[in-house]
Amino acid sequence: MNRNPEAWKRLGRLLRDARERTGLTREEFAAKAGVSAKAVYNAERSDPPKRQQPPTLVPIAVAHGWKPESIGVILDGGEPIPAGEKAAPSAPTAEELAEHPDLLELMLRVHEFGRACMTLGGSLEARNDFEAAAQRLFESVPREVRARQSQYRLAAYRPHALGEGVPADDADAIFRAMEED
Repeated sequence: MNRNPEAWKRLGRLLRDARERTGLTREEFAAKAGVSAKAVYNAERSDPPKRQQPPTLVPIAVAHGWKPESIGVILDGGEPIPAGEKAAPSAPTAEELAEHPDLLELMLRVHEFGRACMTLGGSLEARNDFEAAAQRLFESVPREVRARQSQYRLAAYRPHALGEGVPADDADAIFRAMEED
């Protein structure tokens, strides 16, 4: 759960602004949401909770015409999602990404997927494009996050199928990754 005070202040402002646009008092809005006026006050005051997200936030969001997941999206810096719209996936924070133990494994699976498609008659050009796009995405991770995860540097190596030969750009990519130290 996001405990960033600025994120919670933003959530409180958005909740208050949405309620004020309806012209309802806290008490009137609380009745609409099925929560207490104190719950509405606390949500709009927006202090980060000490333990867990207050359960009254979801009914308040829904009463505003937002999807329940809007609370998390707002706390992650997004905008409320009107009911009936799909939520955009929220981007992980740098801290979450740095702690992700499976990033290297996922990168290796990208290459396994490409090889599997090739064995089924897939296009070599499409596989190379796919792997290059995955590598660009990996490299878009902030350098300081990648630097904290030294094992990620191994992702420069692209596995190859037996008899296919080592891709020409692998050696260069490996040497570039080693120079980042």
